[in-house]
Amino acid sequence: MAKPIRNTPILYGEDARRFREEISHIPPIEERRKERARIQKSVQELYEMIEALR
Repeated sequence: MAKPIRNTPILYGEDARRFREEISHIPPIEERRKERARIQKSVQELYEMIEALR
């Protein structure tokens, strides 16, 4: 049986200000593409390591 989902906490004060600031910054598309390529490369290397163990 699934665990119940807890309510999302409400942020106040400095935490709320910092959260709003962090979500308002969206990295440029090129930066996101580089990060995605880095992650895909890491996944591919992991798959290759697993395949080598077989």
